[in-house]
Amino acid sequence: MKCISVSFKTAPEEIRNRFAFTDDEKEKFINNLNIFSKETKCIILTTCNRTEIYIEFGSRIFSVLENLLSEKTGLTVSEIRKYARYYENQSAIEHLFKVTCGLDSMIVGENEILAQIKQTYLKALDKKRTGYELNTIFLGALSCAKKIKTKTEISKTAISYATLACNEIKKFMQEKNIFEPKILIIGGSGKIGSSIINNILNKDFSAKLFATKRIHGNCLDCSGNIEIIDYLKRFEILKDIDIVVSATKSPHYTINYDDVVKNISFRKEMLFIDLASPYDIDREIGKLENCKLITIDYFENLVKNNNQKKEMAIQDAYDILEQDLDKVYKTIIYHDASEKIRIESDKYKDFSLEKFMFYLKDKLDANSFSKVVNVIKEEEGSLVR
Repeated sequence: MKCISVSFKTAPEEIRNRFAFTDDEKEKFINNLNIFSKETKCIILTTCNRTEIYIEFGSRIFSVLENLLSEKTGLTVSEIRKYARYYENQSAIEHLFKVTCGLDSMIVGENEILAQIKQTYLKALDKKRTGYELNTIFLGALSCAKKIKTKTEISKTAISYATLACNEIKKFMQEKNIFEPKILIIGGSGKIGSSIINNILNKDFSAKLFATKRIHGNCLDCSGNIEIIDYLKRFEILKDIDIVVSATKSPHYTINYDDVVKNISFRKEMLFIDLASPYDIDREIGKLENCKLITIDYFENLVKNNNQKKEMAIQDAYDILEQDLDKVYKTIIYHDASEKIRIESDKYKDFSLEKFMFYLKDKLDANSFSKVVNVIKEEEGSLVR
């Protein structure tokens, strides 16, 4: 198997977008491949962070893929080589396993990639785009990924500031019996702020969101659950807000003590979350009655502890991956040799084990021969199963 990959590790988003395939484009691409090899066995994986082409083919396929990708993307072959990574044989198999298991993802242990690869594989299988090698490797990778997610903690720990912030929001809602909170996001068009908004909208939150509009740069897209307000009017709505999240790169406070005191109702409990460095929210606000302030320092400690757990889980995941990879390698190696073994079997049918060992002693280096001998020595029962 061979693989050509363009991912977040090698190319910016605008370049990755050029490599993205629709289903129709996949069909066209594979039809063009068939000009070079009839009934090409090929799987094209496209996600928001990567495009990868896995193929059963002989030599010189990379140059063919480069030319077809050049035609699709409008990039020169030289430019494609700048952004692409190339894998073949065992390195290609190992790469697919890492991708499928979430070990090559932007967020290690993510769950989405497993479903995406499974869906991509099943579509290719349905269209008869796979052969023995692709089937064996993809099924092995999917099985390994499921095993890792079941037996390790790699996908069970929070892994971003946005996720951690949403966990604190949910905890506050449960503790204070708030079922439909009003949440003000300052810096919602930034990376962390937009991630928090997406987390809230995509999860089981019945919340009304308010997000400040930036004077410069791109504004947030509005939806039925988000109301965009002028940044200068952020204090005017504080009396109705339950939770304030600020995540900007501002050099000064976005929420200061005096304006909060003037505009909040002290009868209502409020949560303030500051994810900025330097600080967005005046620390004195945390001393006000019924006001809870969670700062970036608190989250950094959570992330540090989480990363320690994640490192242990990643090592556990690699232990499982290496075992499953070894099984797939041996399956492919035996399959590639099976026809030759069948043809030659009559020649050796009268060989005793002793004769066969003398034969291997002459053919193998000492290290390889030692491994064979150790297998024989450690075998407790019959070699015939």
